[in-house]
Amino acid sequence: MSYSYIKRSVEELEQIAAIVLSRYAKRCSGCFVDIEAIAEDCGLTILPRQGGLRNYVEGYVATNPHYIVVPDQLTSYAGRYRPVIAEELCHAILEYDFLSQGDTLPCDAQPHALTKQQHLDIETDARYLSLAILLPREKFSSRFNACFQFNPSDGAANKDKLLRHCADQLEHDFHVWSLSIAYRARDLRLITVDECRRNFSNRIPM
Repeated sequence: MSYSYIKRSVEELEQIAAIVLSRYAKRCSGCFVDIEAIAEDCGLTILPRQGGLRNYVEGYVATNPHYIVVPDQLTSYAGRYRPVIAEELCHAILEYDFLSQGDTLPCDAQPHALTKQQHLDIETDARYLSLAILLPREKFSSRFNACFQFNPSDGAANKDKLLRHCADQLEHDFHVWSLSIAYRARDLRLITVDECRRNFSNRIPM
């Protein structure tokens, strides 16, 4: 099957996230987005798999794209499991564009063959989109800014401590692990790349 993936802009991805959240508003309550229910509404089945899958990937859309396969170890920690489900759902959204056709994945959907660059582009876009859905821009920014009340006179060390405290608080609010919180804050320029790396990427195991 001939296929060409064109990388989306940040604003396009935010618009897609807004469409998903609007279409599945019944699956959203407060800060919580029930991503598993949205996946099911889209005709996708989540299949936990035993064995050493996590040594290679944290999840993937199967050859039959109506199935999302995840390592069963992840299912015990919702904060880590939910971003994986969201990212795989976003692969289906971006690769099959079923949101423009209806609420479910087409019955005859077939996997696409991607070039190396297309694969890199869609991985980047799916990661961004997954966080944009789980952590809606306006709601997330509002919660982050309400939590992060920093006085510059307190110094850089206290700023870092407050950033980690805010990530822990928002992890509880949004039901995703703190590294996802940090990446979303970085993407929205609420924190710098260096602050993200220093306080989160270099501290939390992937």
